[in-house]
Amino acid sequence: MPIEFVRDVQRASFYSPLEDFAPVEVEVEVREDPLTGRQARIVPESFVHPGEFDIEEVVRDDENCFFCPGTVEEVTPKYPDWVGEERVTEGEATSFPNLNPYGAHSNVVALTEDHYRPIDGFTPEVFEDGLRAALRYVTAVRDHEDAPHASVNMNFLRPAGSSIIHPHLQTLVDDRGTNVQRELREADRAYREEHGADYWADLTDEERDGERFVAETSGVSWLAPFAPRHHRHLVGVATGAEGVPAPESDLLADLASGIASVLSYYGDAGLNSFNFALFLDEGATPVFDVVARSVFDRYYWSDSPFFTVLHDEGVVDVAPETYAAEARGHF
Repeated sequence: MPIEFVRDVQRASFYSPLEDFAPVEVEVEVREDPLTGRQARIVPESFVHPGEFDIEEVVRDDENCFFCPGTVEEVTPKYPDWVGEERVTEGEATSFPNLNPYGAHSNVVALTEDHYRPIDGFTPEVFEDGLRAALRYVTAVRDHEDAPHASVNMNFLRPAGSSIIHPHLQTLVDDRGTNVQRELREADRAYREEHGADYWADLTDEERDGERFVAETSGVSWLAPFAPRHHRHLVGVATGAEGVPAPESDLLADLASGIASVLSYYGDAGLNSFNFALFLDEGATPVFDVVARSVFDRYYWSDSPFFTVLHDEGVVDVAPETYAAEARGHF
C-alpha cells in the first residue's frame, strides 16, 4: 500500500512552576497528511473545556429570526427563473439564495422549523432533507451552466462562525472550488497518476481494521484522519460514489445517519459547536469533513489562533486514535 503515515515526536524541556520548578518534558507530535503532506500537531491540553454553562437565554431568543416559520417564506430571497421554483422545500428544510453570496451561485438551507436545537438533538431525517434541498439547487445550477465544483457547509453557533442561531446549511457552486477543494483535487490526481488507484479507496482499505476507523453507514466509511485539521476531526468517505449525487440518491441517508451520530458523540463529549463541509467535485469521491469548535458559553474563546489562520496547520489536543474509539460507540 503506497499510503504512508509520517510522524515526528518533538520534546519541549523547561522548569515548570506547576511542579515547583522541577524539570519537565512535554511531547508534541507532528504528523503529515498522507495525501497532501499538510502538517498537524497533537498538543496535549491545548483545547479549553469550560465547566457547567447555560446558553438557553441566548439561543432561545427567536425574535426577528429570518429563518423561522412564518418569516422565512416572506423575507428571504427567491431564485432566478432558470431554477424553476421560487424556493425549495424538503420536510422542514427551506432552501433559498444567499442574501450575502460567496460566489455566483450561493445558497442557504434553513434546516429546521425549531429556532434552536442542541448539538445532539439533530435527527438523520433533518440532515437528509437539508442535503436533498441543497442538492436540488446544485443540480439546477449544473443544468444551467458548467459548474463542476460544489460544497455543502454548516456553521453551528458563534464559535463556528455562525451569525444566526437558527440551524442552516450554506452551499457554493462554481467553476473554481475553494482552496481546499483545489488542493485535494490536485493531490488526488497526482496520487492516481503515480499509483494507478483512487486515494480514498486505498485509505479506507488501509484504515478499515485499524484504530482510526470509526464505522460504516452503508455507502460511507467514517474515520479519524491521521493528521486532523481541527478538534475531533472526523471524515466520511463515499467510496462507491463519484461527483455530485442526485437529490434522490440513497447516499444522502447514509451521510445524514453518520452526521447525526458524530454530533451525538460531540454532545456526549461536552461540545456544542461545529463546522462541516461536504466536498463534491466532478469525477472525484464525495468527502465529508466535520470538526468540533470551542464550546459556546458566555465567555467562549476562539480556537483559531495564528497556527490555523495564518499557518494553515491543525493543532488538536486529542490524538485521532483516542477520539475514534470514543466516537465508535455512537454509530
